[in-house]
Amino acid sequence: MAMRLMGEQFVTGETIAEALANARKLEDKGFRYSYDMLGEAALTADDAQAYMVSYQQAIHAIGKASNGRGIYEGPGISIKLSALHPRYSRAQYDRAMEELYPRLKSLDPAGAPVRYRYQH
Repeated sequence: MAMRLMGEQFVTGETIAEALANARKLEDKGFRYSYDMLGEAALTADDAQAYMVSYQQAIHAIGKASNGRGIYEGPGISIKLSALHPRYSRAQYDRAMEELYPRLKSLDPAGAPVRYRYQH
């Protein structure tokens, strides 16, 4: 029972569309959300590419749902850097940073009005 209550409080939906729809009611009351993709680090380049596609779709949906509210009043997204690069670790720092920067830039080429937060 406790896990279900926590899940309902912190997981607003199984898809970004469902999460945005469920959160809208509370956003109207002043709540703000930063969405996160559930999952762990990318283990392969294919994993990283799948996360890239998911993040691009989520950023587009969040930008559209913000309805011009801007980056402070509208919803945001938390991006796990380890999901975007299979070698994201201290031992591979130089390589990961060199390859991550273009990936991060390509996530949102249109500049959607979305607040970004990066996680390790």
